[in-house]
Amino acid sequence: MKKGRGRNSSKEKIFSVIISFAVIFTLGYGIYSVINTAGKPQNSENNIVNLDETENENVAIRTEDADTPWEDTQDSDEGEGAEEANAGASSENAQAAGNNEEDVQEATEAVTEPISITEETPVVEEAAADPVSGYSFGEGSSLLWPVQGDIILKYSMDSTIYYETLGVYKCNPSVSIAAAVGQNVGVAADGIVESVEMDEETGNTVSVAIGDGYTATYGMLDNVVVKAGDTVTAGQLIGTVAEPTAYYAQEGANVYFKLTKDGEPVDPTPLFEE
Repeated sequence: MKKGRGRNSSKEKIFSVIISFAVIFTLGYGIYSVINTAGKPQNSENNIVNLDETENENVAIRTEDADTPWEDTQDSDEGEGAEEANAGASSENAQAAGNNEEDVQEATEAVTEPISITEETPVVEEAAADPVSGYSFGEGSSLLWPVQGDIILKYSMDSTIYYETLGVYKCNPSVSIAAAVGQNVGVAADGIVESVEMDEETGNTVSVAIGDGYTATYGMLDNVVVKAGDTVTAGQLIGTVAEPTAYYAQEGANVYFKLTKDGEPVDPTPLFEE
């Protein structure tokens, strides 16, 4: 009896050990499986959303919505009315554009038409453009004496004459006529005053255009009564005799008179009336 019990106890111990190893093995395998699964990367294909399928579904939804007929007939009528109004406005705009094109074409033709010049077109007279052209001076013309007196410095461009104040010999493009200070000075010939200037040598100086390129110049003047642009006549008062300048201190008071033709000096002596 004791041997039978001993064998049974041994079998129970062995069975218990086997069961324990089985439980331990099962637990270990389970833990291993959990660890192994956590360490591996998850399948990315399962996480990717199929965009093509989503887009296709959305397209299908939009297509179905587009095929849905309009339920509001009033909106449809209003749309048709707006289209008709737009069509009418487009027609009016097209007609207006056509009219504008015709107007532009007519205006262009009017501008490009040549302007005919008829005999009635006013022409500016030459005398108005050049007032001096109304005066004539040349051969046979004469000059009035600006003042009555003797010529103290004669015209001389071919030889020199002596200037007492300057103490030199030189050519003289003018004449100097002795006069008293304050004596009246008259215009030698008709013309138009070109300028009234102050000159260091000749003092107050007046130049008068007398026609055909001739100019009469008066110097050593005081109380000048004319200005540029004035029309003057022979014998008209132009001013009075002034004190002589420093260039003529020894010669005394006189009237400086010069005649030029196109800027070149001319001897006025033969032209003075006796």
